[in-house]
Amino acid sequence: MKCIFIGPRSVGKSTTGLALADKLDIDYFDFDEYVESKLDGIDEYVKNHNVESYRAQEEKLLKLFLLELPESFIVSVGGGTVASQFKEITQRNIQVLKQSGKLVYLSPSENKDEATEILFEREQKRNGDKDFFETMKLFELRKLVYEEIFDIKIDVGHKSPSKIADETLLKLSTE
Repeated sequence: MKCIFIGPRSVGKSTTGLALADKLDIDYFDFDEYVESKLDGIDEYVKNHNVESYRAQEEKLLKLFLLELPESFIVSVGGGTVASQFKEITQRNIQVLKQSGKLVYLSPSENKDEATEILFEREQKRNGDKDFFETMKLFELRKLVYEEIFDIKIDVGHKSPSKIADETLLKLSTE
């Protein structure tokens, strides 16, 4: 099992990843947490350098991270890892991730308004710093990339992480 969750910020990649790993009794890894630990904070790194420098460091760290993974794993990666404004870096990240496992896209909803509402509600629950319009803009910018690269797509809606994990497991087993 080599499952990599992708999707927008606050869609539930980490929560679902933990639920799936628990069901399968395998390890879960959060790439954002890995980057955070290696750079002593993403926000601080970006503030002291810039976003482009951060994305370049993230690309290097992604390769190291993937080399450290066990034979079976569940991973979540940040939304920008596969859909940032730095197209060349993004394409290389996508390529290395696709070679490492199945990309499972957690889509908030097929309905644009519902998708934005779900993401914004979850952003608020996690005390995130994105307002409604930032949430909507970021999702709309990145959605096209997610739709283009996934191996499996799961519509999250208002399902529980356990239900999403079950649906993911079912789709992975038929691949």
